Amino acid sequence: MHLVSPRRFKDDGRFHRSVASARGIVVASAAARAFTLLEVMIVVVLLSLLIAVAIPGLGALSGAQLKETTGLIAGTIRDTYARTALAGKTGRLVMDFDQNAWWIEEAPSVARTHREKIKADRDDKAQLDPVDERLERIEKDTQDEKERAQLDILSPPAWKPVDGEDGQPHKLEGDVHFKDVWIEHLYEKMTKGQVALYFYPGGFTEEAFITLTDDDEGERTLTLVVSSLTGEVSVEQEEPRIPDLQDDT
Repeated sequence: MHLVSPRRFKDDGRFHRSVASARGIVVASAAARAFTLLEVMIVVVLLSLLIAVAIPGLGALSGAQLKETTGLIAGTIRDTYARTALAGKTGRLVMDFDQNAWWIEEAPSVARTHREKIKADRDDKAQLDPVDERLERIEKDTQDEKERAQLDILSPPAWKPVDGEDGQPHKLEGDVHFKDVWIEHLYEKMTKGQVALYFYPGGFTEEAFITLTDDDEGERTLTLVVSSLTGEVSVEQEEPRIPDLQDDT
């Protein structure tokens, strides 16, 4: 029989304690790794919640810009109606689809109303100042008195931007843009080119539907409905039906 010295037993005790300590370190490391994974999962959940809250917030912000822009244009229409009623000159609100902007212009005198409803050109663009067909055969430098009289009467006036801020192009903010515009001198709703809402001395404008949106699909819209007799503007969420051509006859 072999006897083990007390020293040997002492060394074996240290060995077992070392093994136990190592196992504790491994278990602690595994726990640390598990805790870190748990933290990551919590962060992911929190981020998901933040994104879910932020997306409606962004939509609300866009909706606010749409309402603000609509209110600004509505106020400009009312002011232009009141100013033109006393000025003795014709004014107009020009809306440019391509530049996504608007501004106010005025004529040096009273401009005539459009004789016929204006249609879009071959590129589906609105024509701001179409040439009267009766002038197509008249040369600008004609010496014929009758033809010169026709040029003076039928040619569009020399429009120019009004003085001040309203005469400068106002870009629509953010994602807000013109969706479509119908004015009573237009044959149908326009979505390209330039259109204008006219104001005449004495207190008269045109019936108009000006629709703005802030999304590419045009699902969220606000429409400015302009009264021709009072210049008053109301705002509707639904696009009104434009009057049929026979309604104007």
